[in-house]
Amino acid sequence: MASTIISRIPRGFEHLIAPHSSKFARKVPSRFPHPTTKFVQPRDRIKKWNIRPGDRVRMTTGKAKDVFRNGENSSEGWKVYTVKTVDLARNRVFLEGITNKKAQPVPPLPDNYATLDEQEKKNVDNAPNFIDIMRPVHYSNVQLCVDESGEVDQHVFASRIKTQETHFNKYTQRLEWRRVAPKLTGTVAAETHLEETDMPWPKPEKVYEFPDPDRNDTHNDEVRKRTLQLIDVPTIASTSGYNTLFPTHLLAPPLQNQVVSDGYLTSVRDPEHFDDATKQIADTLMPLHLSEELSPRWARGRQRAAWGVRRDREEEEKRAVGKDAVREWEAGGKDKGLRDILDLEQISLEGVALRPRTRAEVRDAAQTSYMVENSEKQAEVYQNRRAGMKFDLESGEWVEGEKAVEIERKRRRRERKERRKAEKMVNLRLKQGENMVVPDAVRA
Repeated sequence: MASTIISRIPRGFEHLIAPHSSKFARKVPSRFPHPTTKFVQPRDRIKKWNIRPGDRVRMTTGKAKDVFRNGENSSEGWKVYTVKTVDLARNRVFLEGITNKKAQPVPPLPDNYATLDEQEKKNVDNAPNFIDIMRPVHYSNVQLCVDESGEVDQHVFASRIKTQETHFNKYTQRLEWRRVAPKLTGTVAAETHLEETDMPWPKPEKVYEFPDPDRNDTHNDEVRKRTLQLIDVPTIASTSGYNTLFPTHLLAPPLQNQVVSDGYLTSVRDPEHFDDATKQIADTLMPLHLSEELSPRWARGRQRAAWGVRRDREEEEKRAVGKDAVREWEAGGKDKGLRDILDLEQISLEGVALRPRTRAEVRDAAQTSYMVENSEKQAEVYQNRRAGMKFDLESGEWVEGEKAVEIERKRRRRERKERRKAEKMVNLRLKQGENMVVPDAVRA
């Protein structure tokens, strides 16, 4: 399988998705010449890469000449390399200066070899039969360089990295997060970093330049111009025809009247036949009509958003109830008189270890009571809604609605049918016909 070698910042987690069901799928036969690549299972691949092209890193393992500056030990410091590319599918990074020798066929002598001078012939004869290729280094064998502003033997490196604040950037269309170093290694300067060190991401070598606009592009001033003029709520409420568009409850039937849309389209086509007042009404009601037509109240997105709002509101009320309960408890002297009551002879709690309540216990008790009461109210609302009841804001009580009247009518009709059926079975009598013997008890 081809590796995902990139020289840019990854956009997401596409490297965790295997293009084939098995590592043996579409495998090149061994008899064919092909580069060998190590396959890493998607579950073993690194999800969040904290090392990206442009970072400065050091190698923790390898040959001494590639790791240390003096080629023997770390007394004179570590070599610091620049990350050129990364291989997301194999957990490998490629460092500038870490190469392998790859053999290649010796090119044939040029046709004009006889006409070359001595130096040119020497260069052709001594041409190497190998090239340098970047050598992959495993992700775990490198450490980020945090500070290399001092001497070469006083660089500070991050021995551990963790991520924070993972989010999706809508502007860049990529997953982003902060990387911090909770533990540093190096010289004495690393001991001064008592808190987590924030490590900024490397900046691209070349800043992206937007292309010059052509005649098919829209000017930025036109793009930023506001063309949607939203009407305020009082103006909408004072417009005639508002009641036909505004739903009374969540289960209200969908829109059936298309007068608003027809009038709006007609006013756009023939603006001369309509006065300004009619145009204003059409322009005012059309956004409300479209919101109900394209995204109705029973749409999944609307219901999910409404559920989230109700849940947030419930959590706010729950926290407010807990705070009020703690405030009243503290204002009343907490449980100051509890000990005097427990010491009475009528209580008879001698030898029982009791203690006053804490703020957390008072708050939890109040919030639990609120949740139980809220659940009972929700159950009552659910039962009344199923019965077709409506809540009257003026009286503050549940009253019968159109659905309740219909439910009662169907119930009476069902009872009437059952009663008629029972009466018919009771009054059933058989008439005697040909070749039929009817007992005297059941004869008509």
